[in-house]
Amino acid sequence: MGQPRIREVTALPTARDADDDHPMHAGLGALLSVAAVLPLALGALWYALYAPWVDSIALQLAGTAKEAGRIVGSHAGDYQRALHAGYVLIAGYTITLVSAFALGRRTVAHSPRHHCLVVAGMIASAAAGLLAVAENLLLSHGLRYFASSGDTPFAAAAGCAAVAWLLLGLTVPVAAVVIAVTFKRAVLHLIKGPRLKAQPGDVIPPWPVIRDDGHRWPTTKRAHLELSKAARWRNGSRVPPGREPGALGICASGGGIRSACVTLGALQSLREELLQARYLVSVSGGGYTVGAFQLALTGPQHSTDSAEDPSAAGVTPENVFEPGSPEEDHMRRHSKYLADGTGQWLRALGVLLRGLLASLILLAVTVLVLGLALSWAYHCVPLTKLDGLYKAGLSLPPRGPAPALPGFRGPALLAIVVFLGGAAVCWLLWLVAFTWARGSGRLARWLLTAFVVAVVLGLLLAVVAVVLPLLAWATVHLQHGLAVSRPQAGAGAGAAAASTYLALLATTMWRRRQTARRGWNRALNLGRGNKGLTRAVPNGIMQYLIVWLVLLVLTVAGLLLLGWAVATAWKWHCMWQFGLPALLAFIVASLDQTWLSLHPFYRGRLASAFAVRRRVDRDKEALAEPYDFKTEPTPLHWYGRRHEGFPQVIFAASANLSGSDRTPPGRHAVSFTFSHDYVGGPDIGYVRTERLAERTKRLVNTDLTVQSAVAVSGAAFASAMGRQARAFQTLLALSNARLGTWLPNPGALASLWERHSDWRLPPQPTIRRLPYLLREISGRYPMDDRLLLTTDGGHYDNLGLVELLRHGVRTAICIDSTPASAHFAATLGEAITLAYEELGVKIVLPDEWRNLVPGSAAPLQPEDPLATLNVRLSADVVVTGRIIYPQELNFGNEGTLILARATLTSAMPYHLLAYASAREVFPHDSTGDQWFDHRQFDAYQALGRYLGRQAKEAYLKAQATQAKKA
Repeated sequence: MGQPRIREVTALPTARDADDDHPMHAGLGALLSVAAVLPLALGALWYALYAPWVDSIALQLAGTAKEAGRIVGSHAGDYQRALHAGYVLIAGYTITLVSAFALGRRTVAHSPRHHCLVVAGMIASAAAGLLAVAENLLLSHGLRYFASSGDTPFAAAAGCAAVAWLLLGLTVPVAAVVIAVTFKRAVLHLIKGPRLKAQPGDVIPPWPVIRDDGHRWPTTKRAHLELSKAARWRNGSRVPPGREPGALGICASGGGIRSACVTLGALQSLREELLQARYLVSVSGGGYTVGAFQLALTGPQHSTDSAEDPSAAGVTPENVFEPGSPEEDHMRRHSKYLADGTGQWLRALGVLLRGLLASLILLAVTVLVLGLALSWAYHCVPLTKLDGLYKAGLSLPPRGPAPALPGFRGPALLAIVVFLGGAAVCWLLWLVAFTWARGSGRLARWLLTAFVVAVVLGLLLAVVAVVLPLLAWATVHLQHGLAVSRPQAGAGAGAAAASTYLALLATTMWRRRQTARRGWNRALNLGRGNKGLTRAVPNGIMQYLIVWLVLLVLTVAGLLLLGWAVATAWKWHCMWQFGLPALLAFIVASLDQTWLSLHPFYRGRLASAFAVRRRVDRDKEALAEPYDFKTEPTPLHWYGRRHEGFPQVIFAASANLSGSDRTPPGRHAVSFTFSHDYVGGPDIGYVRTERLAERTKRLVNTDLTVQSAVAVSGAAFASAMGRQARAFQTLLALSNARLGTWLPNPGALASLWERHSDWRLPPQPTIRRLPYLLREISGRYPMDDRLLLTTDGGHYDNLGLVELLRHGVRTAICIDSTPASAHFAATLGEAITLAYEELGVKIVLPDEWRNLVPGSAAPLQPEDPLATLNVRLSADVVVTGRIIYPQELNFGNEGTLILARATLTSAMPYHLLAYASAREVFPHDSTGDQWFDHRQFDAYQALGRYLGRQAKEAYLKAQATQAKKA
């Protein structure tokens, strides 16, 4: 395919582009971040010196003349002086907030989304200041003419105060973060100096797109970008430098341990073709075996002992993993890689339970800290009065009368009605203006903006003034009505955790019906052979019911915990009030969320079975030596390097994106590949593997290894699973039973490394903190984020065929061991469609493709002992098709596809058909079954050998045909 030119999208210059041409000096940024705080400090100092100590917040929210009179008493003069001094305080915090957001626009706002946020922050800050001034004027008027003014000024002031405090509650935390981040980046830049500069070829940025907001991404400016009319197919066909089209490529499909066994047998039969191949692409389970081949050929990176080199043991591409070799025997004996034996089973279940408890405790602490902040907010600024709830909430078991309803304030409720009513009026006016101006008038746009702002403010005020107080009251009322005691509260929390744990086991292992049935039969002593238990309810429906029930339980538990904290937290013991935020801060700052998931366990278990090399001991005996992953982490740029006489290995994974036009229709993921030279994909860009490893800190760097690439490529159970149901993904994220990992986004690195001296850019993350777990729970994966969640390659293409065709091979051999659905696998059809959509590559199959369908073979006679296999027998296991590329390559634009499908034929060896006769699901054992015994391993390996032999014959025929045409 060569190196197609990168499409450039022209766009009008923006203010941000102009700012980037003249970046702010780091010293000026640090000075401005400090200066932004000065108005607030001076205003607060002035207020402290000249304002009497009065309860000004109570006066702001009084709402009536009677209540204001009760609060003021005989100190009207003091309140007037406090109101006058308050103008300076209002000016101070308004200037600080507006300055903070204005500074953020020049520093931390690097995308149109952030730019809109800081502009909205500036407007909200100014609005809060104006509302505070109006509130002060109304209160001054009401106090001055107390006898004649009535309730109107106090009610209007309370309404203004409710909205102003809402806006301050939204803007102050964001402004504080903006100032802190700006100051930190500026100071670190002054201390450490500019970051490392990108070298030519280090980063290949993704092709640009115009986002929904009308802005271009990525915004990097590269000298070699050329204006062209390249279409989506040309962009989708981009590969890194040095990856030229090849004469032969092989891809191994996903399918867990089933695919690993089939791939092993097929590559053993295709040894000569394997040595001629330019690329070897693997997905998921196929990567187990491909990674094992690669690691068995690689010696230690920094070792000086020549005896540790596999070549010293006679290991070459010609004989690695040959039948009867020590490495093959090791893999066969460790096919139950997840857990084999009682001890390992208990460990696996313990790891799952540990991750679940860690996740639930972390989320519970987060909810409690949020409730603590809200509780103090309601105590200090009682938009709704909740002070009467804490006594009932802290009494376990409850004592005294049931708590009364929260004290709702009429002006706040009226403000909600005003906002929503104003939104309705704006919408009607917008409809009229839109009709008259046909959607192009400025008035229509302003009315639509006013409608959105009114709806958002009305809903936010409703949440703060009504929903959260009602939640707090309902929680305490329920606690009082049920007479909940501390043991009962603990039992409820334990029940929620236990139900989640059981749901995980049920949903992840449901498809392994024989294991589930045996376990139930032993537990309930139902007797041997009772199948009614597993056939009582359809598999999918039961799974959905379990998942939704557990999600409902966790949601209710989280809301009750939040409501209880809002009602009581401001009266907690100081140890809890300081301890919980400190604990959360420690977790956020120091704990990597990927390491709390199942990814490290899964990666380590895979290494125990597939990370092996041959070694000769003192007695000249060849032995299989497993890798010690803790001491030999297999960096991808070294351990994944291409060996002479062996193809370049590419592990195909998926990068999950949400709300992006980059993903193929119906999918929420794009291609993300791992290889020794580059990692990434055309839609997110490529980055040189070795350079990324050098610039990545330890925690993230551990995932830039061969074993991690194998684990990520096979991360089927993840919080982002392409087209799978969102409910399952949310449960996996909440329970920490998630695979996959967060890795640097090459598209974001393009800006970071090219503008190395720009201190305003965020640094490359060194740890995956709590926000990344929250993104998995909420399903938010922006395409311009600094890290991308990478998971199973099957979420994009489970064959690896599309990635192989992206590299432009003349002949593609595809080993398809994906599971069958409705008597025939749809994976090939999806790959054919995806190849055309993304690359413009057409795959034309002859009519003989029907020979792959189970039941297409000539039926055996009834007296034949294998006649029961008739509906499962196919006429053939291999079909040869044509590949038509949309552009000329170094061999033309046509190639050959040889697909070897894992199915049964009557020509297979006796032992294979005998096993199939005894096992109804063979050769389509569930991917969820990752505990193969030796019989399953041998059967699927034998099937792979048969597929390999048939594919070899088809390849030789295709070569002969190509030679005749030449």
